Amino acid sequence: MQITNLFHHPPIQGFQFGSALYGKPRMYVYVYFVDGLLIDTGHSNARKMILSHLTKLPVEQIFITHHHEDHNGNLVDLQKHFQVPTYASALCTKIMENPPNISFSQWMLWGKTAPNKNIQPIDNQVTTNKYTFQLIPIPGHARDMVALYEPNEGWLFSADLYIYDYIKFCMDNESMAQQIASLKRVLALDFQYLFCAHNPKMKNPKVHLQRKLDFLENFQQTVLKWYQKGFPPEQIMSQMGLTKMYWMRFISGGKLSTLNMVKSVIRDERV
Repeated sequence: MQITNLFHHPPIQGFQFGSALYGKPRMYVYVYFVDGLLIDTGHSNARKMILSHLTKLPVEQIFITHHHEDHNGNLVDLQKHFQVPTYASALCTKIMENPPNISFSQWMLWGKTAPNKNIQPIDNQVTTNKYTFQLIPIPGHARDMVALYEPNEGWLFSADLYIYDYIKFCMDNESMAQQIASLKRVLALDFQYLFCAHNPKMKNPKVHLQRKLDFLENFQQTVLKWYQKGFPPEQIMSQMGLTKMYWMRFISGGKLSTLNMVKSVIRDERV
């Protein structure tokens, strides 16, 4: 099943895309368009549906928030269609030249990322006719991830920094310490609207971000308490009563799991 919904917050247009082999999608991707700027391009598993909507827009430039496959899955097709500049952080442009391998579960859910050498690095701001978006580094979920912040409008396009108030698993290369620092960085900004790539919040966005920060800090502190007592990751999970989600670890080859959250805290502590 594939689902598309429109998201309107004038002058911003948003598109909610979801796809699943069977039944209703369990997670959605949002693509945003404002004043000629297209922010991300969605996932390739819904390419036909996504292109049918996005190719109708008067796109003048494209910005990719980070290298993950649900954010750039249709970039090559849209570049061919629009013939406009594409921008990303310098680190993202480098990664996109040779994207890393993904797990089977990620491929099933989103599809793959195609290598791309036609992205221009930009690290300070993106300007449209009417708006200036500051680029805010928000690593942790992905080391190249950035947010777009329009201070005069109170807009924050936060990529995957928020998603939910809490998380149940993460990828094997995520840094919880960096995510905590990134959340603190954006909470210091003045904004009223959170344009998350999976779960936008138009009311009380800082409340939701603070809940996410509180969750991660509490998780981090609890893991460190048991780690400092000499417990290994698997035993720390047992002490914390965490579900091991073997099915997720299996279909992702270990790239996605609750255990990765525990290991991330320990890895950050060792650095």
